[in-house]
Amino acid sequence: MNNDKQNNQVYRGAFALLLAGILSKVISAFYRIPLQNLTGDEGFYIYQQVYPILGIAFMFALYGFPAAISKFLAENGKEQHNQKMYILIFTVMMGFAIFLFLTLFLLSPVFANWMGDRMLTDPLRHVSWVFLFIPFVALFRGITQSDQWMEPTAYSQMIEQLLRATIIILTAILIYQGHLHVYKIADGAMIASIIALSISFIFIYLYAKKSSIWNDGHSSRSIPISHLISPIIVAGLIISMNHMLLLLMQLADAFTMVPGLLKFGETLREATTTKGVFDRGQPLLQLVTVVGSSFAMALVPQVTKTNWQISREKTIEKLRLTTKYCVLLSVGATVGLFTLFPEVNQLFFQNQIGTSSLRILTISLLFTSLTVTIASTLQGFGYMKWTAIILFLGLWVKMVLNYFLIPLWGMDGAAIATVSTVIIICMMNFLLLRSILSGDRLFVIPWTKLTIASLLMAVVLAILKKTAFYFISFDNRLALFLFVIGSVIIGFIVYAIVVVKWRILTRKELAPIPLLNRWKKG
Repeated sequence: MNNDKQNNQVYRGAFALLLAGILSKVISAFYRIPLQNLTGDEGFYIYQQVYPILGIAFMFALYGFPAAISKFLAENGKEQHNQKMYILIFTVMMGFAIFLFLTLFLLSPVFANWMGDRMLTDPLRHVSWVFLFIPFVALFRGITQSDQWMEPTAYSQMIEQLLRATIIILTAILIYQGHLHVYKIADGAMIASIIALSISFIFIYLYAKKSSIWNDGHSSRSIPISHLISPIIVAGLIISMNHMLLLLMQLADAFTMVPGLLKFGETLREATTTKGVFDRGQPLLQLVTVVGSSFAMALVPQVTKTNWQISREKTIEKLRLTTKYCVLLSVGATVGLFTLFPEVNQLFFQNQIGTSSLRILTISLLFTSLTVTIASTLQGFGYMKWTAIILFLGLWVKMVLNYFLIPLWGMDGAAIATVSTVIIICMMNFLLLRSILSGDRLFVIPWTKLTIASLLMAVVLAILKKTAFYFISFDNRLALFLFVIGSVIIGFIVYAIVVVKWRILTRKELAPIPLLNRWKKG
C-alpha cells in the first residue's frame, strides 16, 4: 500500500510539473504579444536581447540545479535531510551565481558591443543581478523533489511566470504612456524576475517548513565543497542545456543579428527594428513547439533504459507512437501557420511586416517539436550529456550560419539559419537514437497520405481566405480574430478527417485521443 501511495504521489507530482511547464510556456508566449503592441518593434527588440539571458537564469532555477540537487540527495540518502549539506550545496551554487553575475556585470560593455548596440550596456548590467537569486529557489526545489514532492516546484513555477508577465506588461504600459524610456523595458524585466524569484522562494520555503524534509539530519561523512562542483554545477548545466533549444537560437540571434544587418546595409535604427520584427516569430514558435511536443511528451517517461531492457517490443511501440503524434501535430501546425501567417501577423502584431521571412522561420516548426521529443527520449535512455553536447554544437552552427547568411540576405538569412540549425540538431539526435535502436524503424508513418492531408488543409484554408476577403473587409482586430479562429477550427477539422478516414492513425493509435476516436467509430 505504501508503495502504491508513493507511486501515486510521484505520478501526481510529475503531472503537476508537466502541466505547470506547459501553462508557463503558454503564458510566456502570450505576454510577449501585448508587450510588442505596447512598446513597438524597437521595445520588443530590446526585451528579446536580454530575454535569452533571463531565460537561461530561469532554466537554472527551474530545471538544472533542482534536478541535480534532487539526484545528489537521492543518491546520498544519509545527506537527504542534513541542513549542513544544504548549506554546502547553497554555497557552491552561490559561488557559481556570483561568477555569472560578475562576468555579465563587468563585461556588459563588451557584450553590448558584440550585439552591435552600446545602449544595451546598462540593460545587460542590470539583468546580471537576477543570477544572485537563483540559488535560493533552486535549493528548496531540489530538496522537495528529492522526496518525490513535485507540487511545490509546480506551484512556484506558476507564481513566477504570472508575476513576471504582470510586471513586464505594467512596465510596457508605462513606456506606452511615455513615462519611461523604451530601453527601460529591460529594467522592468529584471525587476519582474527578481520579484518573481523572491516570492517563489518565500512560497516554497514556507511550503517546505511544514514538511519533514527540514529535519536536522546528521551526516556520517564530511564532503569537501570541491566535490560538489561536478554533481551540482556541471550536472545542473547539462540538465539546463537540454531545455534550451529555442533559447539558444535566440541567444545566437541576440549576438549576431544586428551586426549582420549592419553589414547588410541597414542603419542601427533599421537593424534594431528588423530584429524586433524577426523576434515576432519567437512566441509563435514556442507556443506551437509546446503544443506539438506536449501530447507526445506524456508518453516519453515510459521510454526508459530499464523498460527497453525489460520489454524491447513494447518500448519501441510507444516510441513510434510518440514520434507519430509529434510529426502529425507538427506538420498540421506548420502548414496551418504558414498559410495563415499574414493574418496571424496582422492580428497579433498589428501589421504584416516581415511575413515572408517569418514564414521561412515557421518551417523550423516541422523539426522543433520532434527535436524536443527525441532528445527527451535519449535522456530517458541515459544520453543526457550527448543531447546537451548536440545542442551546444547547434548554438555554434547557428552563430556561424548567421555570420555568413544575414549579411547576404538580411532577415531571410536569419530565418534560413534557424531552420537549418534545427534540422541539423534534429538529425544528430535522430542518428544517435537510431544507433541505440539497432536497426528498428523509428518512423512508421504513411508519408504520402500525410503530405496529401496537409496540402488539402492548405488548399481549403487558401480558398477560405480568398472567399472571405472578397466579401468581407477585416478592418478591425475582432473581425480578424474571429476569422483566424474560424480558419484554425476548419483547418483542424479538414486535417483530422483525412487523418482518421485515410487511417493515417490506426484504431489502436486513435484510442488515447477521445475526440478523433469518436469520429473513427462514427
